[in-house]
Amino acid sequence: MSQKNEMHPRNPYKNKPPDFKALAIEYPEFRKFCHYVSNGKVLFDFKKDAAVRCLTQTLLKKDFRLNVDLPTGHLVPRVPQKLNYCLLIDDILKANEITKNVVGIDIGTGTSCIHALIGARHFGWKFVATDGDEKSVQVAHDNVARNDMNDSICVVHVNPAVKTVLIDVINSMPDSDFSFCMCNPPFFEKSEQSDRFCQEPSVSQDTYTNNLNYEVRSAPHSETIASSAELYVDGGEIAFVNRIIDDSVCLRDRIKIYTTMIGRKSSLKPLQQRLQRFGEDVKFMVHPLNQGKTKRWMLAWTFAKSISLTTLIKDRPVSLQLPKPAIMRIMQEISRLDGRLTQESSSVIVAEFKSVTWTNQRARKKANALLLGNPTKRPKWDTANVACEANMGVGDGRDSFSDAGNFVESESIPTFKEFTVDNASQAYFPLPPGETPCPIVRIRINVNSESLFDIVSFDLIFGSKQHLHQLVQYLKNLLCR
Repeated sequence: MSQKNEMHPRNPYKNKPPDFKALAIEYPEFRKFCHYVSNGKVLFDFKKDAAVRCLTQTLLKKDFRLNVDLPTGHLVPRVPQKLNYCLLIDDILKANEITKNVVGIDIGTGTSCIHALIGARHFGWKFVATDGDEKSVQVAHDNVARNDMNDSICVVHVNPAVKTVLIDVINSMPDSDFSFCMCNPPFFEKSEQSDRFCQEPSVSQDTYTNNLNYEVRSAPHSETIASSAELYVDGGEIAFVNRIIDDSVCLRDRIKIYTTMIGRKSSLKPLQQRLQRFGEDVKFMVHPLNQGKTKRWMLAWTFAKSISLTTLIKDRPVSLQLPKPAIMRIMQEISRLDGRLTQESSSVIVAEFKSVTWTNQRARKKANALLLGNPTKRPKWDTANVACEANMGVGDGRDSFSDAGNFVESESIPTFKEFTVDNASQAYFPLPPGETPCPIVRIRINVNSESLFDIVSFDLIFGSKQHLHQLVQYLKNLLCR
C-alpha cells in the first residue's frame, strides 16, 4: 500500500512525485530506462539496479543540484526517504530554536554520503560523515569535493573493529558542539544473509542481491544490490543501535539529539525498553517515516534537559469540552487507571500507560464483584458460570481487574444443576526480574480554561492512535455526563 499521503508535509515529493516523462525528455541517461505506452505515459523499470541508480542520480541533480557518483555494487539510497528523515530532524531542531551553527554526525555515511549532502545543501547544516569502509570513505569524499562542499562536510574513516560508534569521533574534536547524529544501520543479522540474499559475482565477491526464492514475504518492488557491510551486521540493527545508545550514555549532551532510522517494527520495542531503563535521565520518541510503498521509523532520544522531542507535524487535534476543573478530574481518573503522570505546567500534563486499562470496564467490575464475594450479576452460561482473569505484571500486588494479589487460583463450586459447576480462576504471570514494561502510549494533555468550561486537547507523543482515541472516548463517556 502506498505511504505517499503520510509523507512529511514539507516533502515536495508528497504532492508532486517525479515526472518520469519530463525527466526522460531532460536527461538522456534516464531516458534509456523508460518506455512509452499507448496512452502516452512513460513507465520506468524499477526492477533493474542500474535504473534505480540512475533515478537517484537524476533526482539529486534536478532537485538538489548535486552531482553524485553511485558505484555499482553498493546500496542505492531512495531520495524521498532520506529527505523525510532530514525533515524530521529539522522539525526537532526548529522546535528547540536550534537554527544556527547546526553540526550533525552521519554514522555510516556510505558511498553516496547522501544524508550529509542533502543536509548541507538543503538545510545549510555542517557534517562529520563517518564510515568504516575505506572505499566508501574515498567515494564519499570525492562526492563532497565534486559538489564543492568541503567546507561543510568532513568525511572520516573509523575503525570498524572498534565497538564504539561515536566516542572516538567526538573525542577527536573536543572543541566541537554537535546538534544531532543520524544513522541508517544495516537491518539484517548475519545469520539471515544466506536466506534473504545471494551473491552477485558479476560485480564482486562481496556484493549481494535479493534472493527471489525467499518466500517469507512478497518480492521487493525494486532490485537491491549492496555490499555485505551495508546489508547485515552481527546482532542486526538492534545490536548496532544499542552500540549508539551505549556511546550516548557516556557522551550525554555532547550531542544534543541522538537519532537513528529503524527498518523493522519489531526492533522498536526492545530499543524503547532499553531507553526506558534510564528513567528520568532520557527522553525519547518514535516517529514513522512513510514514503512510496516502504515504511521506516525514526528513533530519537536526548539527555539534555532543555531539549523537547517534538516535530512540527501535527495530526488533527483531539479535544473535549469538560466542566471545570477538568485537569484535576482527568488526573484523578488517569491515576485510577494506573497511568503515570508528569506535570509540565499548571495546565499541561503528560500521561503514560504501560498497559491498556481503559477498556472492558464492565468485565472488570464484574470480576471485582466476584472476588469481593458479591454474587450479583455473575456471568452465566447454560452449563457453567466462569470468571477468569490474568495479569502480565511486574510484582506490584495487583492483577488486571482488581487488587486481589499475586497468586494463581482455580476453584470449582458445585451447583444445583446436575453435571454443572461454577468455576473461578485467577492467574498472575510475572515478568523476568528487573524487567520494567515499556509504556505503550504517552500523551500530552493541555487544558485551556474558558469562562464556563475547559477545553482539553490530547496530543499523542508516541504510541498507537487507536489507544489515544479509546482513552479520549473513555474520558468523554465518564466526565461529560
